[in-house]
Amino acid sequence: MTRRRQILTLLGATAFIVAIAAATVWFLVRRIDQAAVSAVTSKEETVDLGTLVTRVRDLNRLETATMRVTSISTIRQTYDLIPNALAGDELTLYATGDVIAGVDLSLLKQEDVRRESNGTIVVRLPPPQLLVSRIDNRTTRVTGRRTGVFRRADVGMEGRARQYAEQNIRNEAVHKGILPLAQQNAEARIAGLLHTLGATKVRFVDASNNPVVR
Repeated sequence: MTRRRQILTLLGATAFIVAIAAATVWFLVRRIDQAAVSAVTSKEETVDLGTLVTRVRDLNRLETATMRVTSISTIRQTYDLIPNALAGDELTLYATGDVIAGVDLSLLKQEDVRRESNGTIVVRLPPPQLLVSRIDNRTTRVTGRRTGVFRRADVGMEGRARQYAEQNIRNEAVHKGILPLAQQNAEARIAGLLHTLGATKVRFVDASNNPVVR
């Protein structure tokens, strides 16, 4: 009888331990499921467009592209019927300069930023423009000057040559594609800013509202 009672007691204790273990496992599984549901629950945030426009405008003139350009130009003064060797004046200028392009974000309007139904922020930036151009005086120099024997050298010729060289440097930078480069870099910078402000998707359009694919 004592043997039987010991067996019954052992079985009861075993059943109790199994019940406790099952309850513990059930509790842990439930907590894991709740944590998983919490982890995958999406968050919906509202990004205020007015705040976005204000923060973008605060960037003001955003410089996004720089080019180093070289120009070699010659200015001549000649007279009809008189040989240049007697009355001509000629100057050749070797010039280097820097051109900086970017976007003037102070021109951004409220209607240039909108939100689509899927949450995408659509931005129409002002067109890129040349912001700064300057001649590098350290490397710019006169490489040739020829003046007729019967005339005096024009002291203002070098200044005019420098003005022409600076304009030529600006034109060459445009020809080499500084404006599209400035636009592309500006979009990347603005997209990064908008993402930090809470926008998940950003798309840019041109002046005709056509999507700009980058």
